[in-house]
Amino acid sequence: MTTEQLMKRACHLEKQIRTASEVTRLDLQPEFSRVLRHIKAAGESVPGHLRRTEQALNDELVERQFDNMPV
Repeated sequence: MTTEQLMKRACHLEKQIRTASEVTRLDLQPEFSRVLRHIKAAGESVPGHLRRTEQALNDELVERQFDNMPV
């Protein structure tokens, strides 16, 4: 994929993530992160809105790990 195609794919995934349920967002996270890694590997900078979406997904993943933890 070209960098332009990767950016379009990342933006498309971001749009899906923003409107999806929590479970679907977390299902899309691995592909979204992979696309962002490919963009970085191509030497391009990842736009801030995509980085923020990735961070929000990572935060959700961490938080989900603690949901079933006994207190």
